[in-house]
Amino acid sequence: MRSFARVAVALAMAALWAAGGSEAQESLTKQDRQGPVTVAVTLTAAPAVGAPVKAKVVLDTHSVGLDSVVFDKAVALRTVEGADVAPTAVEEAQGGGHHRSAVLVFPPLAQAGPLKIVVKNVGGVAERSFVWELGPAR
Repeated sequence: MRSFARVAVALAMAALWAAGGSEAQESLTKQDRQGPVTVAVTLTAAPAVGAPVKAKVVLDTHSVGLDSVVFDKAVALRTVEGADVAPTAVEEAQGGGHHRSAVLVFPPLAQAGPLKIVVKNVGGVAERSFVWELGPAR
């Protein structure tokens, strides 16, 4: 009977740990459903001063073609001063037609504060903004 209780407690703890991990992942993901295209941006790690910013951008639709979207032109990191910074690299680009994704790499940021990634001119929407709070330096 005790071994059954231990297994039950271990399973409950594992479930709670997994739920906490998915909540953390969800906080790194922002989604915008304006117009015919859903855009989701997921940071690959919690943002921190001095670390490169990597974000997976996913475009999904069932009504328009997405092959003309050029990720390094459509997606930018917007600084606190309002300047747009293009990605330094586009990795893992995949998909076509109605479903596309890529991981974009941006240079490290020098100060804490909001981290804003903008996606411009996708699916007839002029601009979509995704904002996270930038943590202290690692």
